[in-house]
Amino acid sequence: MSGQPSAGDLVLAIDTSTRSSVVAIGRDRPEAVSRRDVRHRHGSHLLAQIDEALDSASASIDDVTAVAVGTGPGSFTGLRVGLATAKTIAYTRSVPLIAVMSSDALRRAAVSEADASADTAVVLPAGAHDHYLARAGEDPVLVAPGGLTERLGGGPVLSVDTDPEIMGAEAARLGTAALAGLPSALLALAWERHLDGETTDVAELVPAYVALPRGVRRAAEELGWSPDLR
Repeated sequence: MSGQPSAGDLVLAIDTSTRSSVVAIGRDRPEAVSRRDVRHRHGSHLLAQIDEALDSASASIDDVTAVAVGTGPGSFTGLRVGLATAKTIAYTRSVPLIAVMSSDALRRAAVSEADASADTAVVLPAGAHDHYLARAGEDPVLVAPGGLTERLGGGPVLSVDTDPEIMGAEAARLGTAALAGLPSALLALAWERHLDGETTDVAELVPAYVALPRGVRRAAEELGWSPDLR
């Protein structure tokens, strides 16, 4: 599942980290996009969206020569759906699988769409009350209620799927722009990594969960269950 991309290659890009399910077909930029506000029902829409995007690009799954997928952080169930779908297509088609942090794609989209800073922090909801905080070049972290202000330190931030009253109007504006530009940014990052030969082993790729869901962590500790979430 390797090799240098050619001018005729088509990348199928999937992101299910937010309440929007995003599918894009293209190379360094989209030829077709399917985007739906699915809340937490990614599994009910994703396959239809892939067909929709392929039809819009006048392509078939046989034309896909690489699969890119957003790895989060974000929706626990959404990420599982997106990665399972991407990994299955890559494996059955014997094409490269390219992992892209969803937060990196959102940040890049905000820079392109809204002139955000390259060091803008990305904030996404983590369950009902917690948040994920992702900074450029760092692993994302889970922030408990009331801890965001201290962790952010007054720097630039974009927020997606969060309460504007908590994060502020500017963060919400950047988040809206980031979601709008997510398909393009996801494909652009994937294409750059494809050119560099940066592919991922299908058997080893897992989402950027940051933390196991409540209850699962406790069960894992009590039962001695491995936290390997593949």
